[in-house]
Amino acid sequence: MTEKISTNSQEGDWGSLSGDALALSMLYERFRRPIHSYIYHMLGNQEDADDITQEVFVRACMAWHGLRDRDNLSAWLYRIATNLCVDLLRRRKRITWWPLSMSSRSRDDEHNDGPISDDFSHLLADSGGIPEIAEREYIQLVLARMPVEYASVLILSAGQGVPYQEIATIVGISANAAATRISRAKKMFAEQYQRLSKEGSEKQENRR
Repeated sequence: MTEKISTNSQEGDWGSLSGDALALSMLYERFRRPIHSYIYHMLGNQEDADDITQEVFVRACMAWHGLRDRDNLSAWLYRIATNLCVDLLRRRKRITWWPLSMSSRSRDDEHNDGPISDDFSHLLADSGGIPEIAEREYIQLVLARMPVEYASVLILSAGQGVPYQEIATIVGISANAAATRISRAKKMFAEQYQRLSKEGSEKQENRR
């Protein structure tokens, strides 16, 4: 009988698994999709997301034997993923992360992580009647313009549903600081989105 791992990593009895190979295999199956989704939203590129996801689990395998605290594996993996994404973005010195073609990404079952607008549209009080395609583009542009430390916690919180206490562990700050950063990120996102939507509406009016 195959052992089931709880959705909450803290409820999984990882220490009782017989052998590192089995534990790592189950770790991969349990966390691959949410980690890939997070990385994709950070980088906005399918190929980069595939490569970084693979690197996350390679590093997890390398560090597994010496990992003593296995009570919060989700935070551990997200921390590895966050560091790899930030390193990549800094190396490339990207000003914008998400291409406008992001909404037309592959929809195959292997990488279907859901449209980005589904993750963040609930942060918007009113879209102002903006067409869905334009709304997706605005969301992408806003996230791209936000500082990485704010975009990352917003993606974790709004996009991945990670509790702020776990986000604190992932980014290496206190729980209170994480809650404050998430709040500021949401405010920043809303203000930037409203500004972009207003600019878009004005451009449409000028074209008439």
